[in-house]
Amino acid sequence: MEEFSPQMDLIYRVGAASLILFVIAYIGNLLTFSNRFVNALVTAIIFGAINAGALYAIDAITIPETLQDAMNDRWLQTVLFAAGLVFVIDLFANILSFSNRFVSALVTTILFIVLYAVALYLTGGVPSVEIPT
Repeated sequence: MEEFSPQMDLIYRVGAASLILFVIAYIGNLLTFSNRFVNALVTAIIFGAINAGALYAIDAITIPETLQDAMNDRWLQTVLFAAGLVFVIDLFANILSFSNRFVSALVTTILFIVLYAVALYLTGGVPSVEIPT
């Protein structure tokens, strides 16, 4: 029997989202660093769009075909939750470390990794299913 690993899926999701977020947060800080709110909004919108594509690709590769239909609703909820979380975290990180763009992006990413992983884990964001072969 082939087993779907929820732990590995969680790592893939959080890892991909974190890498994407760091790059977007840093670029967002370079472009709109003078306004914290606009920076956080731009970062969240761009992150949501790119993260949606990345999660779709990860799901197509890691989730067995028999589970893909069941994950469609959860996929949209996860993307919207992550984008909202990014907005709040980025706004907070910009307030904490407003003097350095790199540190602000790094703080945003670290806070996101912790909160997003915990939220996915606690809400059952990744199903645990054994797939018969």
